[in-house]
Amino acid sequence: MAVRSCNGPCHRKLPNCTHLCPETCHTGPCPSPDKCSKKVTVRCACQTLKKEWLCLDVQAAYHSTGCDPKDVPKNQYGVGLLPCGNDCKSKVKVPDAELHFRQTKPPEEKESDKATNVSKRRRRRQRVHEEENTSTLQKIVSVARMVLLLLFVAVIIVASAYFGYKVSCGCPTG
Repeated sequence: MAVRSCNGPCHRKLPNCTHLCPETCHTGPCPSPDKCSKKVTVRCACQTLKKEWLCLDVQAAYHSTGCDPKDVPKNQYGVGLLPCGNDCKSKVKVPDAELHFRQTKPPEEKESDKATNVSKRRRRRQRVHEEENTSTLQKIVSVARMVLLLLFVAVIIVASAYFGYKVSCGCPTG
């Protein structure tokens, strides 16, 4: 067993909690998965009260309520184990209704976005297009530049054709 170990920390997650095995690298299952001694922040259901417990106490509390600690999501581990006090309930009742009211609005906005079927990129492109409103002076200047550019190209083509023909014909210059 000592030969197979890399002498580093064990990289496996304990089966009953969210922590890694505290032992050095080993083969087989972790030796004491129910005796995790890491600290866990335990909160009441409204998340107003909080205390720090050892992970093995949190696991025991989950088992006593009839819930398996494996089934608890990582971000909810330890939440709801403390009973809410009188102070908690008075603070929570007002925001609870507001939170419920707030939660109903975002899905409606998402549904309206789905109804129009406009992607984020297309909305951004439309916004940029709206910001590109040009004045009449800018339009006149851009048209004048295009005309001058075309005139310049035409003069270059005529000049190259004239001088190119004169040089290539072999006529004496002078």
